[in-house]
Amino acid sequence: MELDFRIKKLAAGLSSREAAEAQVHPGDANASRSETDEFAGTVEAMFLMAAVDGVIADEEIEKLAEGIQHMAGNEGPDDATLMRWLQELHAQLEADGWSRRLDAAAGKLTSEAARASAFRMAAAVAMVDDHVAHAEAAAIDALAAALRIGDDEATRMLREVQHELFG
Repeated sequence: MELDFRIKKLAAGLSSREAAEAQVHPGDANASRSETDEFAGTVEAMFLMAAVDGVIADEEIEKLAEGIQHMAGNEGPDDATLMRWLQELHAQLEADGWSRRLDAAAGKLTSEAARASAFRMAAAVAMVDDHVAHAEAAAIDALAAALRIGDDEATRMLREVQHELFG
């Protein structure tokens, strides 16, 4: 299904910032800005990986939702909230372009652990259908560079993600 068609089906609602703040520590007014930014940066990195080829497959949406659920624990977003968040991310992508959005997402991931986690989760989105298109391969390389992950480390992580997904 084409990205524009999928996005047009979505309803307006929470902004991605509001969703991130609600999902990092639901109900916890003391959630740090850093945690919120890292959550939002990771989700955007995953979204960008799904969107890089112009089509977001159902498997990619499912893996993205699974990643958000994993990060948020039992308080993950419902489908409607996830779809609204994706709509906002799509609008930002259309306005700014893929490279600028990648830089923005990477800028939110300040710790080495957050960068590694975001890289793994975004790679899982790209690999979920057991096929990495040329655009996705280039996006993985660009993501690794933006997150300051060296080639050897990126290759190691990609192998681990592939093993986790497919055994």
